[in-house]
Amino acid sequence: MEKIKLRLYQLAMILSLISLMLTLVSSGKQREFFYIAIYASIIGLALEYKSLTLRPFTIAYPILLIGLVNLVWYMIYEYQSEGLNIYSDYLGASKKLILASILVFYIDRFKSYIEKATFQRYFLFASAIGFMLATGYGLWQASQGMARVEMAINRATVSAYVYSVLSLAFVYSLYLQQNVKLYVVAGLTILLSYFVILLTGTRAAMGLYLLLAIVLTLYHFRKIHLKSTLIFFCIVAGIVIVSYKPLIAPKIAQTQTEVEKYQKGIDRTSLGARFSMWTVGIQNGLAHPLGQSLENREKWTRDYIKNGHPHLATALVYIKVHLHNELIEKFSLQGIPGLAVLLFFFVSIIAYALSNKNGLLLATMLLLLLYGLTDVILLSSEALIFFMVLFALSPPFSQTKNR
Repeated sequence: MEKIKLRLYQLAMILSLISLMLTLVSSGKQREFFYIAIYASIIGLALEYKSLTLRPFTIAYPILLIGLVNLVWYMIYEYQSEGLNIYSDYLGASKKLILASILVFYIDRFKSYIEKATFQRYFLFASAIGFMLATGYGLWQASQGMARVEMAINRATVSAYVYSVLSLAFVYSLYLQQNVKLYVVAGLTILLSYFVILLTGTRAAMGLYLLLAIVLTLYHFRKIHLKSTLIFFCIVAGIVIVSYKPLIAPKIAQTQTEVEKYQKGIDRTSLGARFSMWTVGIQNGLAHPLGQSLENREKWTRDYIKNGHPHLATALVYIKVHLHNELIEKFSLQGIPGLAVLLFFFVSIIAYALSNKNGLLLATMLLLLLYGLTDVILLSSEALIFFMVLFALSPPFSQTKNR
């Protein structure tokens, strides 16, 4: 029986690693391996029922909580008009979160089945393959003349978010090997990743990736050698100089133009639409502190814009999808309860990462939080599965002793 338990745990781990590798090259296969890993973890938990405990804290709890809140909200506000058979982003996300919490709980609780160093080598191998496949795919798309590379997700922004986190996961696993040659590989990975991110044309990733790479490096090493730092920044400067005119300057000019237009009351731009969505989202939340349905949000927003706020009209284009801000989206539909649970999700996992000295989990959560200020990651199927798999694989990276 013990051998069967061990094999089930190894199976769940391997399937999760394969799902991670395939995120940016095959969304369908990524999803399939994710669900099979969950089935394996359910069987594993059934066999381990005698040794299950709720303590200590695991990041599976806030994941489960946010999934349950989504489900409860859906059953209260949407089920009456749609039923369970109609596609809903929130219903789909709630099911993925609840199931993912099982996988996270299983891998976290029984991580003693595999040695930490062994697992970290497996993760290094998987993240390296995933990174190389995604990078090769992105560069190939660029060579074919694609204006914004999007890899397999077919949405350049979401691809950039996932790619940046996958890159930093690979970089962190290289750091843990404590090998000078691999440190050089990590530096080159950061530079290549930034170039690919520039090709996605995603401003949030362009602005945050290098910053989080620096934070992760400082967090891991605690100190940086001056010579290595100077070489790194010189190479970064070279990439920025070469890429500035064709890739960076247009985005800066676009941002300035969109801000100026919004100040003149024109919101039919990428940034202008976001500003309008955030404004009406906050107003929706204030008007419905206990939540409301998607249909009611749209109706209330139409009335709000009609009655004295015509400069926010572009918000109606996206109101049926989401409001491009994780916190405001929650507040506008689930009110104060939904916002409080989402904040608990972010704060508790970041605190867990800090207390357990888990650099991979910390960097992942910080990017999820920061990207969530301009988009809604937890409703995107591919991104949600990717982050949940990465959460499941992160506990063995804690630098504190197992309790």
